[in-house]
Parts: sequence; C-alpha cells; structure tokens
Amino acid sequence: MALRLISATIKVDDTEYTEEIQDYSWDPTNTTTSVTDVSGKVHKFSADESDWALTMNVFQNFAASGFARKCFDSPGVKVEIVVVDGPVTWTAEIDLVAPKIGGTAKTVGLSPLVFPSTKPVPTPTAG
Repeated sequence: MALRLISATIKVDDTEYTEEIQDYSWDPTNTTTSVTDVSGKVHKFSADESDWALTMNVFQNFAASGFARKCFDSPGVKVEIVVVDGPVTWTAEIDLVAPKIGGTAKTVGLSPLVFPSTKPVPTPTAG
C-alpha cells in the first residue's frame, strides 16, 4: 500500500505555488438526471463522462505574487495546472475562482476553493 501525498509540487501556468497550497483532490461528479413520463414511470439517464472539480485549501497570500491574489484578480480565467505527486504527474485545465478573504483570528488564513476542471491526465513523473 502506497502512502498518499508525501509531498507534491504544484504549478499554475509555469509559476510554482507549492508553498501556498495545503492540500488538493480531484473529485469526479457523476451527472445523473431522471425524468417522469406521462404514465408516471421514472427514467434515469447518466452521462457517459464525469465532470471534474479540483478542491484545494489555499493560503490567503494576497501579495501580487500570491496564488490567492491570482485567483482574486482573475476569476473565470482558464489556466493549466500541473501537480507532481511522487511517481505520477497530473495535468488539467482549471477555471480560477475568487477566494474567501479573512477568517478566524490568530489562525492561518485558508480559502477552501473548488475549481471547475477538465479530467486530470496522469503521466509518469520524469526523472
């Protein structure tokens, strides 16, 4: 059994933000809908593919070079994200979303963010 997330490197459009992100997960969302016909029978339809979202807890670094600032300044902008997680490198395109500002006093400021994402593509990590 392999341990998960010993360490990772995270880049967005070639800028490294590893030290500004606490954790990440790509989460599939299976799209299912149901329709009731005129007889009262329920028909369920399922999408052939899942939608994906990238969930990250991002440190609230609103300096000009911070990832939270990039998200704040550019919501809706599509960017490439590359996560090197041990032997696997994951690549996807995400839509930036605006982060939460503030939080509890005397704690590290974190913004939990959920980015719409393409399906992540795994490749062996070079090296």
